[in-house]
Amino acid sequence: MSRRQREEGEILSLDSFLDIVTNVVGVLILVAVVTVLGAGDVAISSGASTMRSIDRSAPRTLFEIRDGEVYFVDEQANRDQVLSEVERVHGGAPETAEALIATLENGDVGDRNHRVTARALPEGGIAWTYQLRRGARGEASAEIEASDSRFQRRLAAVEPGGFVYFVVDEQSFEVFRRARDIARARDIAVGWLPVEGKEPLELSVSGDLGRRIQ
Repeated sequence: MSRRQREEGEILSLDSFLDIVTNVVGVLILVAVVTVLGAGDVAISSGASTMRSIDRSAPRTLFEIRDGEVYFVDEQANRDQVLSEVERVHGGAPETAEALIATLENGDVGDRNHRVTARALPEGGIAWTYQLRRGARGEASAEIEASDSRFQRRLAAVEPGGFVYFVVDEQSFEVFRRARDIARARDIAVGWLPVEGKEPLELSVSGDLGRRIQ
């Protein structure tokens, strides 16, 4: 994926990390996680092209649709994994952002779908990188139709007022449309972002694309 201009905004608070990083300016970026994969309004037909911002307090359930399969991105569990690894290695706050990046690079933090690392942004701060693991197994279009699919179980757990957000690669629009329709049938608001290429999913504190819904 080509790197594109990021927007300002906030998605996921990491308030629980403040005690660890309060005195480490370079790592205070961990206070929020924000989708930065796109560059504003990318017009690709998905049945509706108008997007609107959603309240910052609305809980988000994030999915990556890659190569025709739907993967849940467990932001909460991966955040907890990062906190646990930092505590294990440093016993508290890492001294620098570079130390945090090295800790994640040298370890294996993440869940069964994604490995989480970090990189420094040119403008300052940190971007979280969610790299699909080799052999990770998502769900194809036919599989998400089943009421007991992992995808539908995640939808059933969406909190009142919450929404789902899809990051969709260029080969997966048909799967996305079906996933979107299933979510809408449950009266769940949907946002999405099309991406190009094979670069991993990135989240950072710069960008509000991850809080836009149709």
